[in-house]
Amino acid sequence: MNLSPDTLHPLTLSLLKKRGVPEEEFEDFLNPSYEKHVGDPFSIHGVPQAVERIVQAIRNGEKICVYSDYDCDGIPGGVLLREFFDGIGYPVEIYVPHRHNEGYGVHIHAIDKLKEKGVKLIITVDSGITNIEEVAYGKSVGVDFIVTDHHLPIHEEGEGQVVPDAVAVINSKQEECNYHDKMLCGCAVAWKLACAVLNRLRREKVNETVNKTVDALPEGWEKWMLDLVGISTIADMVPLRKENRALAHFGLRVLRKTKRPGLLHIFNEQRMKPANLTEDDIAFTIAPRVNAASRMGDPIQAHHMLYERNPEKAESFARDLELLNTERKAGVKDIVSTLQFDHAAYQNDVVVVGDPSWGPGILGLIAQNIIDETGKPTFVWGQGDDKTEMKGSCRSLGDVHVVELMARVGHDVFTHWGGHEGAGGFSVSIDKIDRLSDALNEAVNHVEKKEIGEQAIQIDEELTFDDIHELTWKAIEPLAPFGQENPKPVFSFSNATPYSVRRFGKKAEHLEIVYQNKNGGVKAIKFFAGKDLEEKAKEKHTLLAHLEKSYFGYKPELRLRIVEIRD
Repeated sequence: MNLSPDTLHPLTLSLLKKRGVPEEEFEDFLNPSYEKHVGDPFSIHGVPQAVERIVQAIRNGEKICVYSDYDCDGIPGGVLLREFFDGIGYPVEIYVPHRHNEGYGVHIHAIDKLKEKGVKLIITVDSGITNIEEVAYGKSVGVDFIVTDHHLPIHEEGEGQVVPDAVAVINSKQEECNYHDKMLCGCAVAWKLACAVLNRLRREKVNETVNKTVDALPEGWEKWMLDLVGISTIADMVPLRKENRALAHFGLRVLRKTKRPGLLHIFNEQRMKPANLTEDDIAFTIAPRVNAASRMGDPIQAHHMLYERNPEKAESFARDLELLNTERKAGVKDIVSTLQFDHAAYQNDVVVVGDPSWGPGILGLIAQNIIDETGKPTFVWGQGDDKTEMKGSCRSLGDVHVVELMARVGHDVFTHWGGHEGAGGFSVSIDKIDRLSDALNEAVNHVEKKEIGEQAIQIDEELTFDDIHELTWKAIEPLAPFGQENPKPVFSFSNATPYSVRRFGKKAEHLEIVYQNKNGGVKAIKFFAGKDLEEKAKEKHTLLAHLEKSYFGYKPELRLRIVEIRD
């Protein structure tokens, strides 16, 4: 199909232009192509060396371990590589560090434990790029590493990027890497490695059993793992442009056909039909439950929920995650309600707060609540089962690069640190936690700060309530999936006079407004709406909202999702 401005709905055309999509890229944006947009994995720096080492391990019968992070990027990525090795007839060990007891990244005691089990090669997923000492230790005791990650490498002044001395480091954010999309999530990086290994095994005799198994795999078998890549791409909030858009697009397509009993149980409990899944269902249903395992329990529970094919076992893991997610929401609410923003800690340039009673699993959520209130870089710490260290999470609006800030403090205070520009994790020995605030507030004076200004809501179009119908929805839908760098369209409705305003939900915590139009009525909703919003809604106002199609209870309904109500 040759798309041009003349063939597109005017609203579709307007939205494409608002997102900076050039006319010559309309076709690519609206109709991602697997062949065109999913790049050759061998063009990622480090992949050829990694494939060679994995082939060597298979040929020699060496034990391999997949070592994944514990969030909704690392967990799907670990499941993906486990399923890949199962699929080629070469099962592997799995290791997922415990968020509370161990913390983020690779740990020396884990290397020792895996070496005792005979592991010769560790493949990391969504972690490892900052584990310089741990990878060097592994090498010294005869355990090789292949690091697959997407977090930023350590940058040392005068030396540039410093990466682990692994057999291969696969991370498109490396200076040496010229891959066309440097923003892949961790699971996607692992999938690229799997695709490369499969390509090699299809061409070369490596192991009689493995090659016989590979020969029996259907062409395109690796595409069926894209459901996991799609979950991670959306959950980890990487930009949905370039290859990521294609991976999210095809990932959702596979997810809608999922046979994973754990996910099917969740969908059934939430009254969701898999065929209608959207990016919102990943962000607000799947991801919180996967992340709840590491926040409130053991991350291996989430791994098992996605991996397990026995329906009874998978459903049991899914029910456990549901309970943990409920506990997680209650825990965050309890702590946030006790925060006192007039305290001196919140007046500093960098907010540092914590308490030994705060579980490490919910610290990132607390940090997000604090930054929503203060707008300042925020570091929150608590204590898990390890009585020698405090674990922490940090957030920034993007004005301060939290990884660079932590690197500036370095090992004078931190024992571990890592993450992205706007979010990260860290560990501090218990005898140094009192120094954390002073160290960060001194270091912030020596790192670059960006001017980000007030984040105004960008309005895409002015509509009327009579515009809310299927044709409008069909003009918007081709731009999905929405996310980073492809935000959901925001529409403005002037002189909005409500027909009815009511609260709903078990605790009447949500708000529903109904507006009249020529087709009868248009419903607008806001989850967890405050009383002030309800009062504004009762008078004539300007409504800012997204248009969405809800399938709750298996019944399709076009409705508006309230962004803001203006007097």
